[in-house]
Amino acid sequence: MITIQDIANRAGVSISTVSRALDNSTRISLETRKRIQSLAQKMGYTPNFAARNLMADESNTVGVVFQPQNPEISGNDFVLHELFGINNQLCKMNYLLAAATGNSWGEVFESVKMMVEAGKVRRFILLYTTGHDPITQLLKEFNARVVVIGEPQSKLQTLFVDNDNQQASREATQLLTDKFNLSHPIFIRTEADWFFEINREAGFKQVWPDGEVIKLSQSFVDQKSQLKEFFETHPNVDGIIATDDKIGILAQLQAENVLDNHQKLPTVAFNASEYGQLSKGNFYSVDVQPNILGSESVRLLFNDKDKKDNLKQIMVPYRLPSIP
Repeated sequence: MITIQDIANRAGVSISTVSRALDNSTRISLETRKRIQSLAQKMGYTPNFAARNLMADESNTVGVVFQPQNPEISGNDFVLHELFGINNQLCKMNYLLAAATGNSWGEVFESVKMMVEAGKVRRFILLYTTGHDPITQLLKEFNARVVVIGEPQSKLQTLFVDNDNQQASREATQLLTDKFNLSHPIFIRTEADWFFEINREAGFKQVWPDGEVIKLSQSFVDQKSQLKEFFETHPNVDGIIATDDKIGILAQLQAENVLDNHQKLPTVAFNASEYGQLSKGNFYSVDVQPNILGSESVRLLFNDKDKKDNLKQIMVPYRLPSIP
């Protein structure tokens, strides 16, 4: 069977480029689209070929797909709690969890391909969202059932589980503002275009339209130097709203090293993780309940077996921190 990975290897381009070309996306040039589409035809690529072979029995395994692992970024405890929730529900149903991961999108793609071709895995949970995803396209070819944790590119066509991140950020920002009478808070996120960060930034902006937003590198070492430089030139900052606990605690600690008048800069972040224990005080976190996100993704993944339940999405409630 010819896959888009095979076409990408022959064409000398990425699998995402092949995916976009086959979708006739205008994000790449017409010349490239025609070249790849022609190559796909010559190689005998048939998008629906895999679906014809789906009469075989489905395995009792659910594939959980990770984004490629960046060695510069430390382990994600948020994802770990999602996995706890997923695995807890699967064990009750006598299903197994199989992880698809790798150091590149190509490696992740091959892992998923092996699951659907050799392992007969037909149900998947994606722990990421991205546009023109070749892995999602591959799973569609196999008529696999897919649930995304997080906001997808298309809410109309995708089963997904998420929080209302914009509302949570707005309420958390207002809570910190009112409690500490803030006048110059900042919002800190990474430079990656993850929907949850975009939505949390939007929530902050609803409270502080002119508030400053800092976009950090995804490298921890770079983040430290970027924050140190920022606080050295912005001594009037009196509060931090951060996109997750890891960034929030790092920002608070860097501020304490630079700003003599702010030994405990009020900070609110997300995920309610163990990172908050590193703070000397005034650190609060919104609990988005990743364990429930994981368990609810399994419920949505299997709700096709219940003819009365036609859910397309599940919004998991968040819990604001208590500020004494």
